[in-house]
Amino acid sequence: MTTPAAATAGDATAGDATAGDATAGDATAGDATAGDATAGDATAERILANVASPATDDAFDPGAALDGLLGCVGMSGADAGGRVAFVGADPVVPSALRLGGGAAVALAAKSVGMAAVHRDRGGDGQDVTVDVRRAPHRLCPFYDRRWELVNGYPAASPAITSQALGFSFHRTRDDRWVMPLNPYPALRARAETFLGAPESGVADAIARWDAAELEEAASDVGIVMPMARTPGEWLATEQHAALAGTPPITLRRIGDAPPEPFPQRRRADLPLDGLRALGMGHVIAGAGTGRALALHGADVLNIWRPTEFEHDSTYVTANVGVRSATVDPHTADGAALLRGLLADADVFYANRRPGYLARLGLSAEEAAAVRPGIVHATNTLHGPVGPWAHRVGFDQSAGTLVGMMTLEGGSATDPTVTPRLSPILVVNDYIVSWLTAAGIAAALRRRAVEGGSWAVEVSLARAALWMLELGVLDLGYAREVAGTGERHAYPAPETFTAQTPLGHYQGVTDQVTMSATPGEYRTVLVPRGSGRPEWLPR
Repeated sequence: MTTPAAATAGDATAGDATAGDATAGDATAGDATAGDATAGDATAERILANVASPATDDAFDPGAALDGLLGCVGMSGADAGGRVAFVGADPVVPSALRLGGGAAVALAAKSVGMAAVHRDRGGDGQDVTVDVRRAPHRLCPFYDRRWELVNGYPAASPAITSQALGFSFHRTRDDRWVMPLNPYPALRARAETFLGAPESGVADAIARWDAAELEEAASDVGIVMPMARTPGEWLATEQHAALAGTPPITLRRIGDAPPEPFPQRRRADLPLDGLRALGMGHVIAGAGTGRALALHGADVLNIWRPTEFEHDSTYVTANVGVRSATVDPHTADGAALLRGLLADADVFYANRRPGYLARLGLSAEEAAAVRPGIVHATNTLHGPVGPWAHRVGFDQSAGTLVGMMTLEGGSATDPTVTPRLSPILVVNDYIVSWLTAAGIAAALRRRAVEGGSWAVEVSLARAALWMLELGVLDLGYAREVAGTGERHAYPAPETFTAQTPLGHYQGVTDQVTMSATPGEYRTVLVPRGSGRPEWLPR
């Protein structure tokens, strides 16, 4: 595996971008219910202020944003023990979202968390530098099919034969829009049955529904058809009211256990060396948590069911560094094997349908009973609270719900505007992964001193709201400035290569330089489910 070059030192669920739109200055125009519903809600107040005054300059402080984010788990940028620096500034791509800044701050949060663990284990403080200009590449390394390659080719998703139930928006009877993102075979079949139409008839079938009714009916049968909302519309929902009091990263103690000081390390340059993480991650957000932990030295073992499907494009990006095994948790032998692995783990992570882990006996409290001292980390669409906590969805589902896609479509307030995807296909997934990894680092530090079992929860919707809290950009300004000059350039990402059982792999680094613990994937890429379900020697 080649060692990535250092980044140049230096510097993760939008108001109307067009000048002259009379509604751009009034965040609640067309969202009459937002004002009263969000009174006293600091998150809503920040978002409404941002969409009312989209940015047309570089006045964004990533260091302050980092401290605010890490404050959720009792940390700050100072915990790195050195200088935290950011190179460049948004816009680097023509988006209403702070894609560079948001990715860079989330990456810095994860990196500072690992640097703090390194210091707790006797290591020196270190400098952390994140390249804002390159960070959007790390949000979705595969989207432009150039940087993430196996044997010279980008991974594909041949099971997706049409975007009718993919990354497409469809107009409804009431002139609204939904995104019926059901990209996995079982979901797609269920969606076709629900609509009573094959993929070729999806648009016509959706056009016979009102959007809100379709969203509700689809969620009742476990499929994904969120209605595109403006930020103000989202902020007026009961689900937002439930999320409003939660931070981007939730860390809570779920049980008693004696303190567990960090063990001696074999590799002093890997903060998580000697620690074990058991996963049931898939797609990107959950699996990406495993990748983040593996980069910093953990032995990460992800479990797949025998009949489980995964797209090559998501497996190849999110499972770098992760060992992979197949276990059937629905059999007595498989369940016992999982409990045995859990009993010897330090971390458990998963992003499964709400209620699925509980059915396997792997909820946070149940896991803590099996392994007192466990750090149990989960990701869902909406988190564990609110009337929509049971709903399922993906990265783009969260963006559609909270208003990102209408903002990219050019309006903060018009719910009928044609929504658009971000120029970077995936925005929230890896943000969730990095926030989860930061929460895990904080939990491990607390476990070492005060003991206890801990739960870390990060949802796609809350991560998307955090992105909007960072500020939004005037779309006209973003289109004019992105890619210009050194500060707003969009250079090629830093990459690395390795020979793997799947062939020659080229991947994208985190676009972060850590002066003392640069990171290393000791396992780079293995066939899915191909390993033994056992731990490596500590």
